[in-house]
Amino acid sequence: MTTHQLCDILNQFAPLSLQDSWDNSGLQIDNNNAIVTGVLICLDITEQSLQEAIEKGCNVIVAHHPLLFQGVKQIGHNNYIHRCIRLAILHQIAIYANHTPLDKVQGGTNWLLGTQIGLQHITYLQTGETPSYGIIGELTQPMDQTAFVNTLKEKLGIAQIRGSQMGKTPIKRVAICSGSGSFLIDNAMACQADAFICGDLKHHDFHKADNRLLLLDIGHFESEIGTKELFFSLLSKKIPTFVLHLSEKERSPIYCY
Repeated sequence: MTTHQLCDILNQFAPLSLQDSWDNSGLQIDNNNAIVTGVLICLDITEQSLQEAIEKGCNVIVAHHPLLFQGVKQIGHNNYIHRCIRLAILHQIAIYANHTPLDKVQGGTNWLLGTQIGLQHITYLQTGETPSYGIIGELTQPMDQTAFVNTLKEKLGIAQIRGSQMGKTPIKRVAICSGSGSFLIDNAMACQADAFICGDLKHHDFHKADNRLLLLDIGHFESEIGTKELFFSLLSKKIPTFVLHLSEKERSPIYCY
């Protein structure tokens, strides 16, 4: 299988035509459409992930977050993006990313997260817009808010969750937007969600809860790390699994001290 054929598999599931205007999903660095020798799957493209690809004999990296968002006018040594570009070209490693399309499609990032926490009857959060950001679904049984948060920690392997003040309303309807999801708080309320899970909430976002729902920030990295398993599942249907590698060195860039 060639690099372009591999990209086509992912593009068919999450078409690049769905990406937002500011996004830059797709094949970012080509390797002259070489035969695929190995694929490293990660969330973020970093110097560490490139070194891991080299060590494992991978000539393709598949990531959720693009390395390149804006034009590069010169390539030096002073930032990690430039160093990653140089490293990829030097070792003939192709870099592919599927970002906002994967966030929007049914079965993509948000649907995966909803399934992981046990939601049923999942639909798009933004009615009338499909595919779009955000989903809403229901738990099989209502849970008190403390139990719900503890369940999230257990199922997602998260040590701590930032949230608005807890109330007494049981959690049944849950809205989700992986990554930066604060722009959907009003939609979650309009859909009568009891809880809204996302990442990257700011100080003033938590005031919007207004005792109407439980806002939970599980972290950008934590909300989207499941994309690695999603990419693996999609590619393993077409490619022998021995050439697919989930990054073992990747971790959140945010440290808690």
